[in-house]
This record gives sequence, C-alpha cells and structure tokens, in this order.
Amino acid sequence: MNVLESKPNELVPWKCVRGPGGPDEWEGTEVIFQLKRRDNQTFVVFKHANWKEAVEFMHHCSTKWATFLLSLRDWLERSEGRPAPYDVKIQVGD
Repeated sequence: MNVLESKPNELVPWKCVRGPGGPDEWEGTEVIFQLKRRDNQTFVVFKHANWKEAVEFMHHCSTKWATFLLSLRDWLERSEGRPAPYDVKIQVGD
C-alpha cells in the first residue's frame, strides 16, 4: 500500500501496489478511509475502488472489510474487537 495523502481527522487514501503476499486483484485499487463528523459522532466512510473487473473476490473483500471495520469500532468503543484470527469467517478457508 502507498499512502496517497493524509488529512488528519478527515481522509487517508491508499493505492494498492504489487507486492509479495498481496492479492493480485488488488493491484491498482484504492482503499479510502474518510472521516465525517455528524451529530456528535464520527463516521468512517470506506471505499475499496477501481477494481479492474467485478470478480467474486471483490465481493468477498467488501464483506470482509465490513467485518474488520465493525471489529475496529467495537475495539475502540468497548475494548472488544475481533482481530484475526478471531474475526468473523465468511467462507470456507477464511
């Protein structure tokens, strides 16, 4: 991952680059974390974009990102996150 820019309390986009151990399908995609403050709460607006094609793995990643973000929320709010290897499994071999 390369960090494209960093705006504290606002935005951090990453660009996925080729590297050892990373999924080939991720190469060239962007992972974007945007923070929005509303009604005395902070929301994480997340996007994993610019996939070359809509392959099955893209849908898997979308769901898996959601489980990790919910785990992060639980860890921050209640000290009860579920990081790997205790994360929610969404397919065989996960």
